[in-house]
Amino acid sequence: MGATALQPGWMMALPESEETSVQAVPARVLSADEVVGQVRLAQRGDNEAFGVLVKLYHARVYNFLFRMMNGSAEAEDLTQETFVRAFKAIERFDFRCAFSTWLFTIAKRAALNHFRDTRRHNHVEIDADDHPVEDTPASDHERADQGKRLWSIARTLKPVYHEVLWLRYGEDFSMEEIGRIISRPALYVKVVLHRARTALAKKLEKEGLAL
Repeated sequence: MGATALQPGWMMALPESEETSVQAVPARVLSADEVVGQVRLAQRGDNEAFGVLVKLYHARVYNFLFRMMNGSAEAEDLTQETFVRAFKAIERFDFRCAFSTWLFTIAKRAALNHFRDTRRHNHVEIDADDHPVEDTPASDHERADQGKRLWSIARTLKPVYHEVLWLRYGEDFSMEEIGRIISRPALYVKVVLHRARTALAKKLEKEGLAL
């Protein structure tokens, strides 16, 4: 997807992926101020700083794109494209916006462009044996299983419902941030999120689960 034409040092931070593997979220999460510091360094041409940002956000961006694409190979390609686009546009980053919001907006646009190019306008089901990394601790098996079941049911909702639910509860973005990512007003996000929660609650009730 054009990424091979640009091979700066930071691309060494991109993990080598296998068809069904996802790299774990970094053990140490940077504070908001530290992220800003890395972005400023990257704007000054520090490839190592951008590499830090890649390592920090790669799994999250991949998880988001995985839920929109047909399998991990496409999601990985678009994840790399997202970071290449971010690298090229980093000098234009507006610090009034959170870096994660800006990055997810780029990822969303990359996915939409892919859908348009391939004339695929709907989300696809994800095989139960090929799933992204869960944020739940591995020791809490019951909670992890319930979470997987909940998100599996959420994927049966309208694509926009699934998307806003994941951005809100999977990524903890605010209404305003979700609005920026999907290019809609915050009020629209609130309405859709309410409808999504209602639809999900009805499905969960049938399955004997609670929201």
